[in-house]
This record gives sequence, structure tokens and C-alpha cells, in this order.
Amino acid sequence: MGSKRPPPTPPLTIRKVRDRAAATDVGAEEHWICVDPALTDQPIRRFGAFTEDLIAAVAWCVELGVTSMAMEATGIYWRELFSRLEEAGIEVMLVDPRRTRNPRGRKTDMQDCRWIWELHAHGLLDGAYVPPPEVQELRTYLRFRKTRIERASMALKEVQRALSMMNLKLQHVIADIGGATGQAIIAAILGGERNPRTLATLRNYRCTASEETLVKSLTGTWRTEHLFLLAQAHADYLQQLQAIAACDQELDRLIATLPQRSHDDGSDLPPKRPTGKHDFGFDAQRASYRITGVDLASIDGIGPNTALSFLGEVGFDLSAWPTAKAFCCWLGLCPNPKRSGGKNHGNLPTTANRAAQMLKDAAMGLRGAKQNPLARYYAKLAVRRGSAQALKAVAHKLARIIYALFKSGSAYDRTKLVPPTSERTAKRTIQRLTAEAGKLGYSLQKTLVQPFGQEGAASC
Repeated sequence: MGSKRPPPTPPLTIRKVRDRAAATDVGAEEHWICVDPALTDQPIRRFGAFTEDLIAAVAWCVELGVTSMAMEATGIYWRELFSRLEEAGIEVMLVDPRRTRNPRGRKTDMQDCRWIWELHAHGLLDGAYVPPPEVQELRTYLRFRKTRIERASMALKEVQRALSMMNLKLQHVIADIGGATGQAIIAAILGGERNPRTLATLRNYRCTASEETLVKSLTGTWRTEHLFLLAQAHADYLQQLQAIAACDQELDRLIATLPQRSHDDGSDLPPKRPTGKHDFGFDAQRASYRITGVDLASIDGIGPNTALSFLGEVGFDLSAWPTAKAFCCWLGLCPNPKRSGGKNHGNLPTTANRAAQMLKDAAMGLRGAKQNPLARYYAKLAVRRGSAQALKAVAHKLARIIYALFKSGSAYDRTKLVPPTSERTAKRTIQRLTAEAGKLGYSLQKTLVQPFGQEGAASC
């Protein structure tokens, strides 16, 4: 008699890891919320987007004992519901919409919230980084300020267009019509002055263009419709500047209320000149140092403006990312390889966020500094991989430097970026320099000096 066959193995299923989970499909006018079917006979309900509807939605979740909620990052409509759920003691997970794509079929809001709940209850979703309220407030001011700077630039282009329509070449003979000379001349034109020589006398002493050149550039036609366009564009430009100044006042007030993490107020820091045109109305370098204890502005390529703007995106500490790799991955500066069948089929596209773009802009400003280790690293990589990949690699290195400074609390040391020279490389360099000196009739003499960046070099 043969042995009995073993019982069939049950099919593998995904185990549910969250028993009291919920999910919501966020919209501009309504929110659909799905809870665990074991909690109620009606697990899916629709709520409006008014404040009283949000209060009712949170109360319903609390009544059912919901402990966690997943929601898509849809525009700005998730913010209010997110805050109210957190205040109610519910763990909220903000999810990338690309991770919650519904399978094929008829797409409705009801099915979307049900699908998000399925993924969330079985632990298949990862939450996005949501900064604390004080960082969100700082981020709001900084993003608004950046938008106003962009609008001011657009208004200045309209001013240039109006001047060109009157055949005035002022923008071609001075560096910036938004400077002292340009603004004084435009204000005089709008005030009724038409004499080119009188307008040229408003030239600032720092202006490189001569007075005769300004007279030629200010000779044109004064048509009424063109003057109207100039007045409107200039008024728009001044309005944006006022908004930027008001935003700086709010930023200064907010930073003064934030807890100080440094042992001093940053008065002993080596000052670093801001590199942007629209600088903050306060000392951004000392402000960022007081709230973090780290002088980000001392890093090559990162100025005071970039340092404070970067903190508005990542926060005042990097505890949300356990390692530097996780931080760089969140920034979108790491390669995303596509492997299948044991082969590498290239890299999947990665989306860099605002903070990563700031680091890329900082890396772009380092390209001309030949004596900088990061600049030499960029030049070496750009030859083999191209400029775009080299900028991303330098931005990745800057991100790792920032993470190391936050974790260690130490100051930035450029000399640590200089790779050690091997004996073979040093020998080949000496041979090459000896040959070049011999061609010119010189000879090399060995001199003992200390490594690059250290004081008290000795020679013999």
C-alpha cells in the first residue's frame, strides 16, 4: 500500500499588517475615505471638502478606532485633512500618486480609495517626508519669495520690451536695468523727462557705460502707448520688490522665534558674500547657523541664500533619513538601475526635488574654480560622462557633505576632499615636470612642504 500524498500547499497570500488602517482619495471638492471592512458595515464614505466636513470625517475615523491613514499627495488639497488627522492622534502617511496607480478597469474615486486601503493595509506603501509645522511655515515663505523673484524677472523683461519698442537701447549699454542707474532713468522717463542728456546725468558712479553712450542709447521715439506699457511693467516690478521685502520681514520674525541649536549666534563665522541678486534683508548665513548649528554657507558652491532655502526644504536636522544613502535617494541624486534576468538594462528616470535642484545649481557655480577639489572632480567626470552627469555627481557629493556635517556637527574642511596621491602618480608627475623643465633650461630641486591646505609649510 503506497504512502499517502501530502496535503496540497495553500496558495501564498499577502499578509495584512495593519488592522485598523484607512485610506482616502483626496480631491478639491470631496474626499472618499475607506476603512477596514471589519470595523463597520459601510467601509467607504464620501465627505465634502468644507471645514465642517473635514471635522466630521476625522470624528468618524476616531469613532471607528482608525490608527493609520494613507492619502495621496494631490496638489495642496491634502494639507488641511492631514493636519486635522495628526491632531486627532492618527498616523498619517502621505503617498506618492505614482505608487497608488489603480489597476486596469473603470476608474472612480470610490475604487481609488479602496485600492489605496488595500495597499496600505498590506504594508505596500511608503510614506513621503512631511516636515514639522515650523519648517512648513519657513518653506511657505521661501517658496513664495522665489515665486515673486521670478515674477519680478518677468516684469523686468516687459520693461526691456517697452524700451525696445521706443528704440531705447538702455538695456544694451548697462549691465542691469534693475540697478541704480536703470531705475533712476526709468523713473525720470515716467516722470516726464525726455532730454537724453539730462537722463544720462542720472548715471551712477559705478556704471561702466560712459555718459555719451547713455545719451545715444536714450535717443528714441516717445509714443504714448509704449510709455503706458513701460509704466505698467515698471509698476509691476516695484510691486514684486515690495512683496519680496515684506516676505523678508516675515522670515526674519519667524527665524527669531525658532529654537537656537548652535552654542553661539554665529558672529564669529567667516562672512561669505551672497551670490544672488535678490539677497535676503537679513544675514542669512548667521540665521541658518543659529537654527541648525551647521554653517552650510561655508561649503564650496553654497552661498547664504542657497543655505537658508535648502533648510526650508529638508528641515533643521536630517534625522528623517537614517543614512547618507537614504538622504541622497530622497533627493533623487542616486542612480536607479533597471535589472532583469541578471542584466542591467540602463537606469530608470529619477525625479529630483527642489532641494536637489539647489545642489545642482551650486555645483554649476563651481565649474570655473580650477583650484577647488569639487571643480576638479566635475572636470574629470565631465570628460567621460558629460556635463549633466557630472553636475549630478557633484550635487550628490554636496549632499553627502551636508549630511556628514549635520551628523558630526563639525565644520567644513575642504582639505578632506583632496584624494591622497599614490606613489605611482607622484613618480609620473615628477618625471613629466622634470622633462618639461629641462626643455626650458631649468632643473627641479626637491623641497619639503606640508600637504595642501595646512599652515606652516617648511622647505629645505
